[in-house]
Amino acid sequence: MRSQLVLRLALWLSLGSWVGSWAFFAFVVSRIAFRVLPGDVAGDLAGSLLTTLHYWGAAAGLIAAGAAIGLGRRGMPVIAPVGLALICMVSELWLSPEVAAVRPSTLGVQSSAEMQQRFGMLHRLSLGLFMAVHFVSIILVFVHARFDAREAASHTES
Repeated sequence: MRSQLVLRLALWLSLGSWVGSWAFFAFVVSRIAFRVLPGDVAGDLAGSLLTTLHYWGAAAGLIAAGAAIGLGRRGMPVIAPVGLALICMVSELWLSPEVAAVRPSTLGVQSSAEMQQRFGMLHRLSLGLFMAVHFVSIILVFVHARFDAREAASHTES
């Protein structure tokens, strides 16, 4: 019984903090930063925050998958967070450095139209992956809530 409590606590804390921190970044921090700060400063801030979000996303995904396994869940509740953790790490270790290297503010006068086009493509890819990870992590909340509701219903019937 105690182990079930610890597993559920780990699951819900990891999912809640993951979804919440990514939503706060997307809908509050980045909007304000790019509105009130110069573009290069806002970009540096966003890049630094994304590093933390990517590492936490990877950790939260692995914690959620481990807790799901411990709770006897299989399939999407385990595979999806592991996949999302991998996407977070690929984003952090490969995509983010690529974006930073070709940012117009990084290149300054050496920034060519080709580099700006590459930056735009990489930035769209980064944004797309961020939103996909966020969307699927929200779906995981609903999937686990459904599992918990079913398990609670089966306990009350017993």
